[in-house]
Amino acid sequence: MTRPHTKSALVATATILVATIFAGASQQPAPAPPGTPATIPASVVAAGEKIATDPQVLALLKEQSTDAAAKARWNQFLELVRIPSPPRYELLKAAEIHKRLVNEWGFSPDEVMTRADGVIPSSDTNIVDGLPVYNACVVIKGSYASSPGAQQYMGQFPKVLVEGHIDVVNPEELPKSGDLAIHIKLQPYAQPVVATPEELAAIPDELSFDAQGRVVENDKYATASRIFANAKEAETGGGVRIYVPGYGDMMPSTSNAFVLAAAMKKHNIKPVYDIWICGTAGEEGKGNLAGVKQLYGFDQKAGTGSNPLNIVANFGLEGGGTVNFVGSYRFEMKFKSSFARPNGPSAAAAMADTIARIADVKTPTDLRDGAPKTTYTVGRASCEPPLKPGLGVPSCSLEVDMRSTQKDTLEDMRKTIEPMFQAGASAENARHGRKDGSAEGITLEQMWFGLRPAYVAESVDNIAVHAGLQSGIQVGAITSPMVGTGSGSLNDNVPAHTGVPTYQFTLASSAAGAGGHAFWEWGTRGAPATEVARMHRVLTAALIVSGFHAADGTVVPPAVGPIGKRTRDVVR
Repeated sequence: MTRPHTKSALVATATILVATIFAGASQQPAPAPPGTPATIPASVVAAGEKIATDPQVLALLKEQSTDAAAKARWNQFLELVRIPSPPRYELLKAAEIHKRLVNEWGFSPDEVMTRADGVIPSSDTNIVDGLPVYNACVVIKGSYASSPGAQQYMGQFPKVLVEGHIDVVNPEELPKSGDLAIHIKLQPYAQPVVATPEELAAIPDELSFDAQGRVVENDKYATASRIFANAKEAETGGGVRIYVPGYGDMMPSTSNAFVLAAAMKKHNIKPVYDIWICGTAGEEGKGNLAGVKQLYGFDQKAGTGSNPLNIVANFGLEGGGTVNFVGSYRFEMKFKSSFARPNGPSAAAAMADTIARIADVKTPTDLRDGAPKTTYTVGRASCEPPLKPGLGVPSCSLEVDMRSTQKDTLEDMRKTIEPMFQAGASAENARHGRKDGSAEGITLEQMWFGLRPAYVAESVDNIAVHAGLQSGIQVGAITSPMVGTGSGSLNDNVPAHTGVPTYQFTLASSAAGAGGHAFWEWGTRGAPATEVARMHRVLTAALIVSGFHAADGTVVPPAVGPIGKRTRDVVR
């Protein structure tokens, strides 16, 4: 394409707030191949049958099936989801979880494995992108550490991780002062979904909370708490949309993970290996998967994970059962004009030139037969307002995202696109006779870099997949051991890339919902029995891997060895 060179065209291009360019947009995506069957060992089948029908497990499920337990889960979700938790600023929600773990959920302080300052002493990655990592983790202690001949890695005995993230896209920042809580708005289905934040704020009906952050059980609460099977039933039966960021992604699952942890503690569910249940930080937006990078000791420069906690299997709670993971490189680049003169080099023009250059890029998918699907996106372009009327803008910021399931194609895209940031700045400097790096020219600053490591499974047969599938077959959630061959971009990118087997579930139940990642995210309450069934599956899968002390006095042995996988050794 021909790049615009008139200043008006350049500025018009650069001031678009959201400019999206998808490489290969004209190509139709290939149909997804059929699923691949896994071969589940007989020992895993037997373990699943034993665990799923164990009297202790069934007692836990019976209690969770009561109306009182369903109400407690619902209230806990509402009380946690209203706490603002932007990526990298999850400290408020983590603090509330830490408090409840000890004061309400039955755990001792030494069973809480994370701290208010974000440090896990046994990890070698406690700072990501210059910021602390506010995870919230609790342990269900197993028996293995005290057994004769127990093996460890750098002082860490084996553990199974069950995790869901506690960060949400909106709001993007914590409020500076005043009311820090999110207002949970209620809207009848007959009204259209809100189109603006102002429309959302204007909805009169909302849930109320007392000074301790507990939901007030008034008439609005009664309306929001009604249970429906699906959206049609909710619409005809007087249901409401419950607007709150994180309703679908993914606080119901994460909140219920801690319900499951407390229930395991209460009912004396005893694994062999430790089980950690975590609310992880930084999955959304610019979070850069900080939470799991801490847990797996992921070094962004080296692209390797030390697995310092010796995790032997990872169970995520974002659903899907995915085994392949789309990697990404993300850049936020700032074009700065020191003087912002009317007729001098323009930050907006430099950014627009860069966008035009990137738009011409062909991906490996376009250039090579058989190359994995690779995309890139100019996700957002924005500029500061001029300091004075008639002056140019002081700076403009550009966000670019490139994605693929293969590291080599990602590297190809990065090598092609990354030099274009400086090329756009240099071209604008040259147009005005300025040298790069001069005080009166356009300068470039990298504000942020994001990395999600790519991973493609060579086989669908690993212990997390086996346990995930067998638990589903055992509780009737699935009928065959088939693994989809699609790809996802999740927290699980990090453990999978590190070599740790991983599988995903959900613990949520919603009748309907929409707006994930949007300011207008909403949902309607679904069947509590679905939550209990999903707890049954997750609990069964985790105990298959960790091993389990059954009610009859026998022990189901761990399904995997005690030393977790890693791609580099821990550095102390």
